Amino acid sequence: MYYKEDWPVAKKRLEAFWNGEMTDRACVGILAPRKTSGVEKFPHLTHGPWLGGLEKYTDRDKAEVTQWWTDPELNYQRMKYWFENTWFGGESVPATYINWGASAGCAFAGAEPDFNTKSVWFHKEIEDWEQWEWPSDLESNRYFQIIRSIMQVFVERNNEDYFIGMPEIGNAADNLSLIRSATDLAMDLILNPEQVHRAVDLMSDMWVEAEKAFFGMSEQVNQGGGVLPWLTLWAPGSHDQIANDFSSMISTEDFQTFFFPELRKMGGHLDVATFHLDGPQCIMNHVDALLTLDEIRCIQFTPGAGSPPTSHPDYIPIFRKIQEAGKNLYLLAEPSEIEFLLENLSARGLFLNSWADSQEEGEKMIRKIEKWSADR
Repeated sequence: MYYKEDWPVAKKRLEAFWNGEMTDRACVGILAPRKTSGVEKFPHLTHGPWLGGLEKYTDRDKAEVTQWWTDPELNYQRMKYWFENTWFGGESVPATYINWGASAGCAFAGAEPDFNTKSVWFHKEIEDWEQWEWPSDLESNRYFQIIRSIMQVFVERNNEDYFIGMPEIGNAADNLSLIRSATDLAMDLILNPEQVHRAVDLMSDMWVEAEKAFFGMSEQVNQGGGVLPWLTLWAPGSHDQIANDFSSMISTEDFQTFFFPELRKMGGHLDVATFHLDGPQCIMNHVDALLTLDEIRCIQFTPGAGSPPTSHPDYIPIFRKIQEAGKNLYLLAEPSEIEFLLENLSARGLFLNSWADSQEEGEKMIRKIEKWSADR
């Protein structure tokens, strides 16, 4: 693979990771400027999309800003520029990333995206459940067609240089928390439960339909696998993220009642499902319940801005519980946290996502990880 010269070795480690087998070290993904790069370091994917080129516009330049997000050629040129200047260390993989925030599925459900100079956002649109009309045909949806056209360019020009990442569609709860509002959705669990159940069922069906289409386009290019792009994580078979950040606002009982059916449907559709846990409330309140879901293969944790870091001692017993339950564990870690995490967790089934200021620094970090890794 042109942008991942050591892919055959990385693939073997990833296959062992997913099979729960121990290798010489924990899996690790490190992004850094490539040795040949002469440009400023890109922001890490976990910190949001690279917005190169948008700085010359303001939000008043609506046509130009919308084109930046939606034009297939512009998307391809940005991806190529990023690939050419980024070193994908360890088991991280170069994968295209259509990043309309984490909730592009709002557009598939009939909401209008707000393309701006910082992100793609969705505003409240469902004022009255009785008046909201759910789209019946994904194929005719304008924004589904745009995303598919961008993916098609990525596929046609691939030439085995990179992987095709799955677009972030978002789960029903988080999408509804935007287009209905989180406060109203929380109240709806009490006042309009049947409307919530119906919305979750319709939106999760739409998610499955979109996943089938996107995986069908990318399966061959991805060597029979699926890539979760913001984590640069490849897995054999269909693979994507399932999540529910809205769960931080509700009880575990309500989480199970209203949204576990969606998780089972999404996870059951995929060969490999990675669950995204966002913030201390989610990990402290819901892990025990999530561990009962056989559809979840891997749990990924993001500490969240302003919260204790991944290496906080309070998290270690929870991470161990996840590993002891036989789930894979994927953690975002600052370079300074890695040694502590490896001293306290098993390297078996563990993936650490980090960064380095240079390729040389990243290579040294991987050699240290080899020394720190153990099957605990």
